Amino acid sequence: MPGEPLAYLIGDTSDANTDLPDNEIRRAFVIGNQRTFDEDPRFGLVVLSEIASRALSPAVNDPGTAMDIIGSLVRLFNNWADTPIAEDTTVVQFDRIAMPELLLDDMFDDAFNAIARDGAGVIEVMLRLQKALQSLGTIDDAFARAAARHIKITYRYAE
Repeated sequence: MPGEPLAYLIGDTSDANTDLPDNEIRRAFVIGNQRTFDEDPRFGLVVLSEIASRALSPAVNDPGTAMDIIGSLVRLFNNWADTPIAEDTTVVQFDRIAMPELLLDDMFDDAFNAIARDGAGVIEVMLRLQKALQSLGTIDDAFARAAARHIKITYRYAE
């Protein structure tokens, strides 16, 4: 976001190697005008959620598509959870560079919030969403916590 830091230097900045001009640090990043699926996994979740949300609009009124999207989201999260973390054999060139990990709660928000909001009046969608979240909650403790939070959100919308 404009005005937000792109990078932080942490540690002993008196080292000669950390005395970089801002433009050199900026050149290490590629910033585009649009999000892409390859570089932003959360974007795919948002797009699927928007498709479901649009399908639930009064103009379209297609709860079947929204339920199909819920099924797709469950499969995506299951595939992500089942994908073994490959042993990285890459030679690390810059061992002091790190970035934040993807947060499961953020990914659940991207995937399910709009569907819960826009599907609140459609019992079939809400039941499918509740079952999907219950299923995802069985993957592990982190999924259980994220799913439990969203089960409550979904229930509040349905009420």
